[in-house]
Amino acid sequence: MRKVLTQIEKLDGRFPGLVIRVKGWLDQGVIAAKIPQLLRDHFGVSVTETMVESFRHKRWVPEKEAIALKAQTAKAAVEAFGGDAGLDAMASAKIWELMDKMTIPQLLAARQLFVRIQAQNLKEKEFLFKTGQLQPTQPADGQQGGEGQEAALNAESMNVVQKIKEIFGIASGPEQEQLSPDVPAAAGKESA
Repeated sequence: MRKVLTQIEKLDGRFPGLVIRVKGWLDQGVIAAKIPQLLRDHFGVSVTETMVESFRHKRWVPEKEAIALKAQTAKAAVEAFGGDAGLDAMASAKIWELMDKMTIPQLLAARQLFVRIQAQNLKEKEFLFKTGQLQPTQPADGQQGGEGQEAALNAESMNVVQKIKEIFGIASGPEQEQLSPDVPAAAGKESA
């Protein structure tokens, strides 16, 4: 089916960004009667309220309805698969299906991407721990508290750093273990 352009869409060819601007104003709740004046101010183009209304009814409203329908469909699909756990299982099955079709270099590239994502997540966690934005989980009854909690936080931070080093293949030698946690490994090696 062939799509017939509205007058606003035709003007977008001569005034790039006009359609995006009109959609933005409609998203913000600006009424169609005010948009011709806004277009005159921003683009120096004269349009009628009828042209804006036509665009709104033929393009903007159907796009909004399609997006809402897609969101409802996606939500229903997630619920049909059993929520997040079912969606995870479906994604895992799809990944296995795709892996059957991948070549060895593609599999290796996928593995490298996964490792980089893990490393980035660990770096973000480490940053959050160091800045105090992320707190360790509270100890269960009978476990350590106070100083023990602080020690557990430091140990967990060091574990995150160690995992990052392992992912990037940075060997943990005896000289690194002797360094204090505040001194980066590279700085410690240079001074030694």
